[in-house]
Amino acid sequence: MGGTDALVAAKEAPVPPWFPSALLDAPCEPATFSAGLPSPWGRLHGWDYTVALSPDWWSATKSKGWGAWPDKVTTVTVVAETRAGVVVDLDEGWTAHLYPFPTGKDVSTLALYSAWADALGKAPLLMPVAGLHDDRGDTVVVFPKHACLPASSLKEQTATLAEGLGRLHQTLVAHATPNTERRWNDRLKAMEDGLKSTTLWRASHTKHVVGLPTVEVRLDGVVHTEGDVHFVPQPRSVVDFLLAPAERLPGVAIMARMEQRLALMGAFEGVAQRQAFYETWGKALPPGWTSLASVSTVNGGVWIWRYEAILLMLAEARAYGLADQATQCDRWLLDVSRIQARLGELRTVHAVRKGALYAAVAAALIGSGPLHLPFTFGALSVGFAAHVVHRKRTPPPY
Repeated sequence: MGGTDALVAAKEAPVPPWFPSALLDAPCEPATFSAGLPSPWGRLHGWDYTVALSPDWWSATKSKGWGAWPDKVTTVTVVAETRAGVVVDLDEGWTAHLYPFPTGKDVSTLALYSAWADALGKAPLLMPVAGLHDDRGDTVVVFPKHACLPASSLKEQTATLAEGLGRLHQTLVAHATPNTERRWNDRLKAMEDGLKSTTLWRASHTKHVVGLPTVEVRLDGVVHTEGDVHFVPQPRSVVDFLLAPAERLPGVAIMARMEQRLALMGAFEGVAQRQAFYETWGKALPPGWTSLASVSTVNGGVWIWRYEAILLMLAEARAYGLADQATQCDRWLLDVSRIQARLGELRTVHAVRKGALYAAVAAALIGSGPLHLPFTFGALSVGFAAHVVHRKRTPPPY
């Protein structure tokens, strides 16, 4: 077979869900991953994960791994392929996740950094017991044996998922870091630039919106363990890795990602269900995280993280050739201009409200003469009217 015929045959072969075939102008040949594959968003490096499908590889690699490495492996069985990589069962005791394209050490750090590991010991999280990483990140992570639930089966379990995420984030409250809105906004800019998006959105978050240690969870990584829902920590997505700098994100950002995934599955019939989703999550968390100010759209609130989630889903759709998902994301982004116009209007109203209040205070302190009281009450009336308009015109958080 000629070179051209071989390339055509490779491109026509089934593409695994973890290979961004629409982004990479190259066939899925793991032996070539280490050299790097060029893409419009930067070069993507990987490793030949197929060597780990041999039982002998596990014994030969023991000295390089961390944790309770399963060195006496006799069988390796591929049980699933996900957006993150390949899932294999090792004998009777372990399930290993192989990440063909390492995107950081977020998963292994959860076990290797003792302070986080101790905190997460009380969380509904399936903790890794061993693994292997290189300079670019985690390549293999080993967990106790498990089987993830089908993502489609979680459509009716929104309350269970929200409650579980609330308990997970509650264990990390002591390790939260202060608001870094400038860097979060820089992430949005990087995504918009990479996607060549026509939208533009920035936010000024309240002090209660804080960064958490990175624990990425997704719908294709949920298991039932001892009658409870547990999450399998996931690596950073390939599109996130290529498009934007890594940052500690607030818990609401992870909630928004899950909400948008569930929404595309038709899990929410209306605003009330979405509100209940976030309120269930917030029950175990500091009140400030779900206060009116923190969730207000004027301060970014929930909407700014929904926006980030949609940008990532649009990037995923373009990278993996998901036409329907791309259409849904584009349709959602059409509403951003409407929300932005409303927020621009509210900034003007807020300026009037603030100016009227300052004028009333100044008049009360230094004013005199027959127009003193009418001017003060007039300024207060204008400020109150502007306040009412601001409250009514603010887009609801849910």
